[in-house]
Amino acid sequence: MASSAAQPVVREHHSAPDIAGAAILGCCAVWALVCAAGRTARPEGVLLAVLAVAAGYACGRIAGSLLPVASATAAALAGLGLA
Repeated sequence: MASSAAQPVVREHHSAPDIAGAAILGCCAVWALVCAAGRTARPEGVLLAVLAVAAGYACGRIAGSLLPVASATAAALAGLGLA
């Protein structure tokens, strides 16, 4: 009998860059609020920029994880269209 060795499942963990990015974005938002405290400054522009960067990063992560499903769906729709 030949025994087949099961190959281990390798998962990529990107938690360190994610945590560092979230910490940097949080520090940018806090810094904008600290600089505007006690002044007539308006930090809305900086806070919106931080929010836009965070939203772009999240959309990129979501789109990257959905890419295999989207390509299979596009291929199925193309096949359906040809039929």
